[in-house]
Amino acid sequence: MGLLMERSKMSLSFSQAVSRQVQSKGLTTKYSEDEFFRLNVKQLIALAFVPLDQVITGFDLICDQFDDDADDLLEYFEEACIGESKRRTDRKKLQFDHKLWNIHDRVVATVSRPNNSVEG
Repeated sequence: MGLLMERSKMSLSFSQAVSRQVQSKGLTTKYSEDEFFRLNVKQLIALAFVPLDQVITGFDLICDQFDDDADDLLEYFEEACIGESKRRTDRKKLQFDHKLWNIHDRVVATVSRPNNSVEG
């Protein structure tokens, strides 16, 4: 049960980390005012629910939808969570392994996820 709880916390932390990066990159106003940008950020967060073997492809598809204002955000996300591209077919070691923040397998297995640390 401890591992499952840790994965739930990591998923929440993942969402919060993306939100913090939006703020730290000076994109808060854009997030508030630009519906398409906001949707794209939410799609980044939704990568937590994509099958592990499709995370990189999903990231690449989402990146194509952002405008140039988001380059710093996408660069951070790629370095920390996806793995910076070394070549077309290979990626550098990432800061946060996909298995730490991705909860697709738990959702498919319908493992309950407490919304509150008191419930755990």
